[in-house]
Amino acid sequence: MQRLDEAKRDAILQAAKQRLSQYGVKKTTMQEIAKDAGIAVGTLYLYFKNKNQILIAAAEAYVQQHMLDSNQILQSPLPAPEKLKRYLVNRFRAVQDHRLSGTHAAELARAVMRLKPELQEEESQVVRDNVAFLLKEGIKANVFKVENFEQDLKVFLYSIGYFFPKPTAEDHYELDEKSLEMVIEWFIRQWQG
Repeated sequence: MQRLDEAKRDAILQAAKQRLSQYGVKKTTMQEIAKDAGIAVGTLYLYFKNKNQILIAAAEAYVQQHMLDSNQILQSPLPAPEKLKRYLVNRFRAVQDHRLSGTHAAELARAVMRLKPELQEEESQVVRDNVAFLLKEGIKANVFKVENFEQDLKVFLYSIGYFFPKPTAEDHYELDEKSLEMVIEWFIRQWQG
């Protein structure tokens, strides 16, 4: 059995992401992805059987990056309020980068949701779990004073949800990082009492 090169796989995914964001799913072919990656089409098929597999792999790479970024922030020695702010600003930037990566971002998100609908729910759950972890960390360190944990968590997540619109929406409103920071800081002040 042939051992596949991880660097080549990453190069294929990078080429695919660029082409898909520029031209969309329907106007992108496996041949174009192979050409952009600088490999033969046959080699591409050793790594991915079709565009659907490439779309799923690209989405899973995005989720993996979220996990790596999250773990780095969550395990840092920073106080819980600073971790919470950094974590959410980092997520905001990643989402914005994706939304603004090309004219076909919403089309790509819809294609991924069609192929792997549970991915969005899993990603939402990870964000919820990470925010809950940071809130509990702040409570444990006696930095946050929260009377009703589940209610505060839910209200906070609804409040920041405005800054993370559905990735499948074509039209989106202008979002800015400073406003997100303002909302986070308001909650932190409430929790610090």
